[in-house]
Amino acid sequence: MDLRGRTHRLLRSAERFTKTDMVYLATTGFWSNAGTIFVSVASFLLYVAFSHFLTKETYGTYQYLLSLGAVVGAFTLTGMKSAVTRSVALGFEGSVHSALMAQLRWGIFPLIGAWVGGAYFLYTGDQTIGWGLILIGVFVPLNNAFSTYGSYLQAKRDFKRGFFYSLWWNIPYYLCVGVAAVFYDAALILLGANLIAQAIGLFIAYRHTLITYKPNTAVDPKALRYGGHLSIMGLLGSLASQIDNILTFHLLGPAALAIYSFSTAIPDRIGALFKFIPAAAFPKFVGKKPHEIRQGLGYRLLVGTFLSALLAGAYMLITFPLFSIFFPAYMEAVPYSQWYALTLAATMGGVLTNALIAHAHVKTLYLFNTVNPIMQILFQVSGILLFGLAGLIAGRVLTSFFVLGFGVFLYWRAK
Repeated sequence: MDLRGRTHRLLRSAERFTKTDMVYLATTGFWSNAGTIFVSVASFLLYVAFSHFLTKETYGTYQYLLSLGAVVGAFTLTGMKSAVTRSVALGFEGSVHSALMAQLRWGIFPLIGAWVGGAYFLYTGDQTIGWGLILIGVFVPLNNAFSTYGSYLQAKRDFKRGFFYSLWWNIPYYLCVGVAAVFYDAALILLGANLIAQAIGLFIAYRHTLITYKPNTAVDPKALRYGGHLSIMGLLGSLASQIDNILTFHLLGPAALAIYSFSTAIPDRIGALFKFIPAAAFPKFVGKKPHEIRQGLGYRLLVGTFLSALLAGAYMLITFPLFSIFFPAYMEAVPYSQWYALTLAATMGGVLTNALIAHAHVKTLYLFNTVNPIMQILFQVSGILLFGLAGLIAGRVLTSFFVLGFGVFLYWRAK
């Protein structure tokens, strides 16, 4: 109790510097980052297995299939999760079930699209991509729908339960993919292990959430419409986020995609440590007036950006020994990974996006989610065409800072 009291006093004293409720942030951040740390460690071990047991061509093809899965997933109702978080935070707990059913009904369209694409690749003789799209069409819509349980728990600020549920389905997931990587140098088997393990775990987590909480039957009449708006405005961004992998695979080949994936993997996992901040802030944003949110937000963004920039510098210093010990087959990825770490300094932009979503600034969100993907595509396409992987990395860095700056501009001009 003495240690707990001292920690509490230390966090309260730190609030003079951060201008933030540090006790709330530490509580939510502990469980959110506990999950992120577990996933990061498991992902790191998985990457070690990939680098030692898979050829670059196999791993690059697997990454390409995952990108195709993300493209198919972009056509599901991806915005429904944010809408559910907002509605449940307002007391409309029954929205979680209505949102799930809407996602399952809508999922027939991406399923058909994936199967048409799979049939085309099977006809042309590419069995791996063809059957991969068949699997993607079945499981990606299901997985995206059942992952809505996380939005419900986020609205309830039950980050502890979210951590344990994530642990329950992530452990079998990483074990299945890891075993497949060790014993089978085949992209299609890796994809199957990935999708099936996720489907089982997410379904169990969703059912257990409903059994535990027993949501009320109140349904937000605006939730489905708002979720549809968020899905539409996020479509271009979801597609743009996969343009790098797709371009690398087709222009430079699967081996180059494997190198690019290793370049971005660890900085992305480090960046995930900061994602708990927008997630923790979102339920609080819903219950506050816009002028209350604005107070001190600029200062908090500066502090968060400064700390994330320090972390980026620390990673750049350890990149070479890290790769030489754990990923010796991918040493050519070291300089790319060091430069890509600069994107960590722009990770706080998610706070602004969640502030806009919390108060349903639909027009501003449409502008944000249209201009950013266009600039992302422009930076990355021009970069890879002119300078190959180095240009693509530069395009990713420029995109991250543009998104942060544009988000700041739009948020402070929004009424």
